[in-house]
Amino acid sequence: MLNNPFAPVFREAFFKDVCHDAIYTPTTLNQVPERAKAFMAEVNRFLRSCGERPILYQLYRFNEHNLFEYALFLRGYMRDAQGVLAHLSDKYACDADLVRLFKASSEYVVACNHQLGDKRVYDNGVGYKLWQLDLRRGLENAAYTRAEGKACAGRHNLFVFMPFRIYDNEVHLRHWLYKNMRRTLDNKQVFGSRADVYVCFYPIQKSRSANITSVLSTLQAPCSYMEVQDMEFVRNNWSGFVAEKIEFGADGKVAAAQPYTPQKLRDNFRHITVFSYCAGTANAHRCLVALRDMAMQIYPKAAVDEAMKEVMVVSYGYLPMQAQTMYSGVHFFSNAVNDDNRREPFVNLNNHMLYEKTKCLNADMPARISVMPDGRNYVVALKLADEVSFLQDGHVEVVRDQEYGHNMINISTPNLHNKENYAYRIFTSVLEKASLGVRGQEVLRLGERETVGNLVMNFVLQGRMQRL
Repeated sequence: MLNNPFAPVFREAFFKDVCHDAIYTPTTLNQVPERAKAFMAEVNRFLRSCGERPILYQLYRFNEHNLFEYALFLRGYMRDAQGVLAHLSDKYACDADLVRLFKASSEYVVACNHQLGDKRVYDNGVGYKLWQLDLRRGLENAAYTRAEGKACAGRHNLFVFMPFRIYDNEVHLRHWLYKNMRRTLDNKQVFGSRADVYVCFYPIQKSRSANITSVLSTLQAPCSYMEVQDMEFVRNNWSGFVAEKIEFGADGKVAAAQPYTPQKLRDNFRHITVFSYCAGTANAHRCLVALRDMAMQIYPKAAVDEAMKEVMVVSYGYLPMQAQTMYSGVHFFSNAVNDDNRREPFVNLNNHMLYEKTKCLNADMPARISVMPDGRNYVVALKLADEVSFLQDGHVEVVRDQEYGHNMINISTPNLHNKENYAYRIFTSVLEKASLGVRGQEVLRLGERETVGNLVMNFVLQGRMQRL
């Protein structure tokens, strides 16, 4: 797309990171591997489509490992271009040329497997991994079991969709969850007892470039886009919520099923609550598109639409993609009140205009609450603290790199510098209520045992709620 502001960013980064130790050979064209030529052809195609000069990469004898790292870090260059974020338009978030570039990047890194002496091996066709957590002894001592096909439609279920690409084993999963969600999953009366908890993620084999391709494609067509892995996840884990005795044909479509009553379908879908962080929200959204697609093969559209409203998505670091979303949700993000140099990068990259409309602007208030036009999705913009520190295993840990508010520690752990900790308390309360099937604005109400200051503040913020 003409004038995409990230084109010059990518061009400059190429010369800085790929050619920094390269030999310039203007008289002899360098021999470049075919896989690199294919990727660079897409880089230059993107640059031309944006009105930028192409890169004459053939004139440089560069280390291909640098190009490999460049391909993996394209989203990082976008994240770090804080000056660009201030003037970003939403149309660039789902630029078709940008999607094509990231797709080429994901194909290139797979083509580099075993070619550059790098131990990382990528497989972009890998599917989701699902584990169940037994939290009756708390997250630190939780039991982890592989959970495909175990979710029960008759119980409350919290599905945690994380963006982390980690090794598919308990050790790494325990580390990530303990680091990021320890304090928010420690209510044993809710998690592991009244609500079953599952964590869903892509393993490390799926490249960052493939993940971003999926995110951008989701932004392009949020009503319909889904991937093979999304429907596989629904068939394996959510089909029991849709109907009984479902059979699938060779084409993956529903061949036979015993439908529920419309009320039973709504009740089942109310037992699906999602917590998603960053790109995990795009993954969850596509799985919900797949869930709706499966249900539409069995029930009338009106029945499916009403049931989908009962699904709740609680997210952090990712804003609603639509004014009218099929599910309900509460979407959190953090921003500095004066964000000239501290813009939340990923929220801005995906939905800059909504960020500008909903961000917290009042230095005296801990948050700003907005409601989307559908009346079922709320945006809670939390004021980013100047200092963040927390207790970790009896020691005080200081968060020095907050990624401009994107770090989930901002909401998942009490900040020692904040007596009331409204951000942590409202997020924890919403997550617990949503997991137990609470829907509508009631999900934003704090518990009665909350501090008076937070109760009053929450009442004031809801009274000032902005309707978009």
